Amino acid sequence: MNIQINLLIGTGMLLVAPFSASAQDVVGKPEQSVGANEIVVTATRRAQRLMDVPQSITAISADDLARLNATQLRDYANTIPALTISSNGGAGQNQITLRGVTSGADVASTVGVYVDDIPYGGSTVFAINTSLALDAGLFDLDRIEVLRGPQGTLYGASSMGGVLKYVTRKPNLDEGEGTMQVGLSSTDHGGLGYNAAAAVSAPLSADKIAVRASGYYSRDAGYVDNVVLEEKDVGRARIYGGRLDLLLTPTEELSIRLSGFAQNIHRDGTAQVDNMLAGAAVNGELQQSRVLREPFDQRFRVVSGTIDYDFGSARLTSITSYQTNTVAFRLDASALYVPLLASVGLPIASAATDGGIATKKLAQEVRLASSGETSIDWIIGGFYTHESSIAPTSLAAYNADGSPFPINLLTAKLPSTYKELAGFGNVTVHFSEKFDVTGGLRYAHNRQTFTQNTTGILAPSVPTLRSHEGVVTYLANARYRFSSHAAAYARVATGYRPGGPNVVTSDPLTGAPLGPPTFDSDTLASYEFGFRGETVDRSFSVDAAAYHIDWNDMLISGVRNGLNTYINTGGAKIDGAELTLIARPSRSLMVTGAFAYQHARLAADSVDLGGRKGDPLPNVPKFTAAISADYRGDGPGLKPTFGGTLRFVSDRYAGFDGNPNLPQYRVGDYATVDLRAGVMFGQIDAQLFVRNLFDDRGAISASTAMAALGGPARVAVLQPRIIGFNLSTRF
Repeated sequence: MNIQINLLIGTGMLLVAPFSASAQDVVGKPEQSVGANEIVVTATRRAQRLMDVPQSITAISADDLARLNATQLRDYANTIPALTISSNGGAGQNQITLRGVTSGADVASTVGVYVDDIPYGGSTVFAINTSLALDAGLFDLDRIEVLRGPQGTLYGASSMGGVLKYVTRKPNLDEGEGTMQVGLSSTDHGGLGYNAAAAVSAPLSADKIAVRASGYYSRDAGYVDNVVLEEKDVGRARIYGGRLDLLLTPTEELSIRLSGFAQNIHRDGTAQVDNMLAGAAVNGELQQSRVLREPFDQRFRVVSGTIDYDFGSARLTSITSYQTNTVAFRLDASALYVPLLASVGLPIASAATDGGIATKKLAQEVRLASSGETSIDWIIGGFYTHESSIAPTSLAAYNADGSPFPINLLTAKLPSTYKELAGFGNVTVHFSEKFDVTGGLRYAHNRQTFTQNTTGILAPSVPTLRSHEGVVTYLANARYRFSSHAAAYARVATGYRPGGPNVVTSDPLTGAPLGPPTFDSDTLASYEFGFRGETVDRSFSVDAAAYHIDWNDMLISGVRNGLNTYINTGGAKIDGAELTLIARPSRSLMVTGAFAYQHARLAADSVDLGGRKGDPLPNVPKFTAAISADYRGDGPGLKPTFGGTLRFVSDRYAGFDGNPNLPQYRVGDYATVDLRAGVMFGQIDAQLFVRNLFDDRGAISASTAMAALGGPARVAVLQPRIIGFNLSTRF
């Protein structure tokens, strides 16, 4: 009997362009002054020119997002080298992968997501963070930073593939400012979408107090038809939220920033189509067959306080945050459980898994960083988090008339806690103006509890289980600056995901446990070489990196005797390279090319994954490319704008050939073209855009969890062609 207890954990199974920054934003050596059109990032927890950071980073400015007409994660993800997303149905249900660090349907996230310096979401497998990556509204951001590779010391657990960081705009202490934006779009084979947003910043006391407030609302059009329920345009979503920021600078040395951010996502279904395992559509190419509706709702809230004090020789920073994240979703599981339960004499007509998570998280980080005015730079700090989560999960079965099936199959409330205390430090020694070396360590100790509170015939109830572990990660960099416009670096870094107490499943015949009482953290080591260079006039730049990754004790959900348990298995090896080229032949024209190569494969046979040594890791394209060109008129009066983006993603596989619980599905390659044209007049910017010009049906990802007994593969496809109009203004 193949009963999948993954229900217990609630699973429902480059554009790089410059933005200006002022010289006072950079904490570093005097020669690190910032000129016009230079990129500034905070990847190393201090503001630096991108040229000076010894690791692979993509920075996307607010202007870049506006040119792409991006309102959510899917709109810019495939323009970033080595970043892929797997969609479980639409906004709010996405898994992010960087540099191929994924086993497919990951049990815990391999990419850390941050809002400024605040880590988002739970840290453990029981918080189902992997499929609920923060899909933040992209209005009123300063930039997005994508840090590729394990982060070693500064970002901690679950950043073994990298970090996605949303950097918000600060209140302006000098003058009032504001911006407004509205947009309207039409989706082929679907409906209308629209969005509106506004932000205002005002100083309340000159150079002392300022406040910034913003809000946004977007309606995402659906484009998939449910042929069973006869519903059109399934997958419609509403995404809305806002941010309130208060900045106080009582003295030149002290700043205090208090922030609140709230966002809701409501979606009426999953934007996935039904395909046969061979790839052909079961019904029509934009159709699905769902007996039950599949709503999704998320409420995310976070408040934070950041205190920054400059002692002169060092800067002290304290970040305190508290967040809540509440998610509820439903998955129509009839295709799997109707035949499965019929085989054991339970004649149900339909079934749904109702899942979700409610997480509360307190996080505190304190760090002290040198001013960077000596031959030795350093940063030391500590981090603490306390997380409590509860995952309500059930398998709801129904009779043919829609009434509930009289037998309780599974009802669960799965509380868990996670406490982590970590200390970290980095030291950079500048042997000369050209050559420096960095080394760092992080030690983290965590304690977890998990309680398996279940009723029903499919799973036992188990008392609270506990675990604890300590993990060390490290970082080593060497950088050589040929000039202020060119640098090369070598980098070694490690990362990990926390281990923890295991779910309890037993052999139905012998009663023997199917998995260990606890599972270990998995670890990853990365070896990277990179080069950045630009011409003196910045008319051309290149950013290149090559890397090798060794991933050990890969943490997965293994199916044994038809029941799921968390286990560590074998590992993987990943080799890759990234290249970003930017050309500015004139002040009005910019051309960008972003390319990535990833060779991700198993390092050993894995019975639990159903894979053999050398098999490609799921959902990892070997080649990706994004080529973009934009023209912006110069001079007084009306300024025309024109642009386009070509994106290519090579084919992938959704799983492994030897896994009967997750049948294999080949996800083909795709190429899309986006066009845009508009006009700027003063502070008003009007733009007409076409996304997916040729209405390509490229697949983003596929899930085969419902296909083990003959059901269809659920495939997330590109949005059909969208024609839209945006109007924005600044004041």
